[in-house]
Amino acid sequence: MKKTKELGIKVTGALVAALLAVSSAQFAGANRQLLKTYAVEFTVKESKAVLYSNDKTTVYKQPDINSGVVTVIAKDLPVSVTGITSNGWFQVSLNGTYYVPGDGLVSKNAGTANSVVTGSDLTKLTKGTFSFYKNPELSEFDADDVEDMDENTYIKYLDSFLMGYAMLDSCILQDSGKLLKEVYENESKLDKNVANMTMQAYLINYRNNYLSNSLAGPFRNDRDLKLALNRAIRYNIEKFGTVYRNSNTGNDESKVKKAMEKVVNEMKAEQGVSFTCRMEYGTYKTDDGSEGKGWIIEFTKKD
Repeated sequence: MKKTKELGIKVTGALVAALLAVSSAQFAGANRQLLKTYAVEFTVKESKAVLYSNDKTTVYKQPDINSGVVTVIAKDLPVSVTGITSNGWFQVSLNGTYYVPGDGLVSKNAGTANSVVTGSDLTKLTKGTFSFYKNPELSEFDADDVEDMDENTYIKYLDSFLMGYAMLDSCILQDSGKLLKEVYENESKLDKNVANMTMQAYLINYRNNYLSNSLAGPFRNDRDLKLALNRAIRYNIEKFGTVYRNSNTGNDESKVKKAMEKVVNEMKAEQGVSFTCRMEYGTYKTDDGSEGKGWIIEFTKKD
């Protein structure tokens, strides 16, 4: 039986629920939970450079303020950076591998005797990573930088503003390439509902809609579908609907069931999380009104 189905997700979990709360007290709790999550799940992108210490250069065992202080570096000393972590810290080489928060290292101005890395070079160094931790230089991305971000990186980029790592005025919306402030102010003039919410609340809605759409598909290969399942795990999404379209499976039910069984088993082996799924072949509709045919699949995370 063929059906037309609007794509959507059921968002649950303390993290996203906390983000929906806009009071300062509740939002502070969400900030702490987000910080904890990112610290646990960091990855490192190799990026070599020499930066300089400032009056905030504290070295930690891990990219987590609770991991223990190794030392404090005096101001204006060169520090060898070996990587950028996914939660916004510098990995440094200092008689071992340690970590410095993003606001603890700076570049020297171009043209000075000690010039090593300019501000624009620092942006290039950190491109494609979530390196926005309280460092104003790391928030100076332009529309092209934001357009190049994949879904995971862009969600972390939005969260960096919601957690206060950068000013909301600097946030760029990926779909339009425009500043959040510009879009919010223009829509406030036309939409009473937008006018009645804060810019922060508007960004929360935008972020959650982006997360929802990032899970909806259509996905054309197992790799991208697994990235979506990993995203669902990270943000405690218990159930979501998506579309899978693959030329190898077509509308063959036995082939798609075999493909989904493989994906679910790989997720269990890699992440220790199990999913169930039910599916039907039919017509789907995306947010922009376009339609297509594919496998409409509902994934549910098992307890």
